[in-house]
Amino acid sequence: MTDTVRGVTAALSSAWFLSWSSDDGRRLETVRVVISERGLRASGYLVVVGRASLGASYSLLCDAAGRTRRLTVRSDSLSSERGLSLTRTPGGPWLDGAGKSPPMSDLDVAFDIDLNVSAFTNSLAIRRLGLHERYGEELITVAEVTVPDLAVEPVSHRYQTVAVTADGARIDHIGPSGHHEITVDRQGFVIDVPRLSYRLR
Repeated sequence: MTDTVRGVTAALSSAWFLSWSSDDGRRLETVRVVISERGLRASGYLVVVGRASLGASYSLLCDAAGRTRRLTVRSDSLSSERGLSLTRTPGGPWLDGAGKSPPMSDLDVAFDIDLNVSAFTNSLAIRRLGLHERYGEELITVAEVTVPDLAVEPVSHRYQTVAVTADGARIDHIGPSGHHEITVDRQGFVIDVPRLSYRLR
């Protein structure tokens, strides 16, 4: 790769390093996000401390339209170590690491994934739908991954933009964790999920 090509690639890419904590300080998440003309790449870590302590690492890839194309997760808890790999080609079903389709046809309509203990992954559907930049309401099916057991199931999420400002947006969200008003920045990355997570500055 020539220096000119490297320079063009760098100019078209932007990177962020983001961190969140739960209100009680027992859950921490960090993620590095890179966005280019080809889409979004993210790699993150999660730690939960308590009666059911766990650790997890994940990486994911979204295409230029914001659709999640690949997710890899590894989780550790006192009782087990687990791994999960999901991929999806345009127009195709979700496939696991062995190339087999999960036995849930409802997953076929899921263009986004959500890790149940992650603040960041709420950003994926919000960004894909552009709800951080416009007023709107969307009811979607998400491929929900629970940590640490890494089970996958289709789950309904509702997002409704209630305010758009120069600094970002406030989005009303109903999902498995309840009803919250999520605050996001101008890029659509989560800043705050009340009573669950807030971004460290």
